[in-house]
Amino acid sequence: MKAITIDAKNIAYQEGDERLATLTYLKRMSYQATIRLSGGDEYEIRPLDIWRSKFEILHNSKAEIAFNRKWNGKTLIDVIRQGHRQSYIFQPKGFFDYRYVLMDNDKREMAVLRTKFLWKGFKYDFDLQVSDSLKRREEWLLLVVLQTYLSRYIMHQHRKGHGI
Repeated sequence: MKAITIDAKNIAYQEGDERLATLTYLKRMSYQATIRLSGGDEYEIRPLDIWRSKFEILHNSKAEIAFNRKWNGKTLIDVIRQGHRQSYIFQPKGFFDYRYVLMDNDKREMAVLRTKFLWKGFKYDFDLQVSDSLKRREEWLLLVVLQTYLSRYIMHQHRKGHGI
């Protein structure tokens, strides 16, 4: 699976020739964004506090995913669906082989994202490896899009000189 940066505000998610989703930022590197799935569903990513550490993903004005960034670089993600709650952890890993990893509570890697810098256009594309275990879950595509959103958030902080 690939995530291709179209321009400064849009990222398209593709599996082969099929477009699965699009992530659109409100403004260039805004913290508010919209996720459009190929089926027509639309989700909104919205920060909840002024420190930009707590966020929600809303569908029809109802929170379906909440995530909280910690000072150590980890992000705790809670998927809230029809009375059941599933938790995940997102974190950057590696030194020479830098990657962004989405894990379940048992620390199993569910998805791995690696960035690829393109000199032509000065932009990033993303290579995503998604486990079969994650693909069997209803919210798998939202989590993969969220993984890209969080990795860009971290890269933006590094570029501005903020610590994780």
